[in-house]
Amino acid sequence: MAEVSRRILELVGLKVERFRIDWASAAEAPLFVKIVTDFTETIKKLGPLGEPEGLDMETIKLRLAAARQLTAKSRFRAAYGNLARELKKAGDYSPEGISRRVEEKLVPLIKKELLEAEVKALLGKGPVSIETLLQKTGATQEDIVPILEALSKRGQVEKQGEVWQPKAKE
Repeated sequence: MAEVSRRILELVGLKVERFRIDWASAAEAPLFVKIVTDFTETIKKLGPLGEPEGLDMETIKLRLAAARQLTAKSRFRAAYGNLARELKKAGDYSPEGISRRVEEKLVPLIKKELLEAEVKALLGKGPVSIETLLQKTGATQEDIVPILEALSKRGQVEKQGEVWQPKAKE
């Protein structure tokens, strides 16, 4: 579903105009050329990746790596499959219906998984304060603290003074 890709790009902080899906048959060469030309112009107008979004390359890499991890997770794929079945059963393929269901069923999971992956990646570089996590992820303290607590319960991280760090392997 194109809507899921758009939402992931949006949540990562990239312009959704960087993604486009269109259809053209082999017999529609002029249409294909128009689609590619229009999309190329859109990308040229947007400029280099991250520039119009106000993101540095380190942040883009961090967030895109989190998105890649998300799409490989069986939990996400199962939720995506369940949503596709729901849409088929309901027979509502309107853009509004799809968008509403993606927002209800997938966006909370996407947000949580993206943020957790970003936090883990940042902690993988060494001790980090909550303030740094907030700055690098753009999340709120209400979003970050439950993730840190869950990682701590799983024995993956520990708090040392004002910073969080990966837990030493025993």
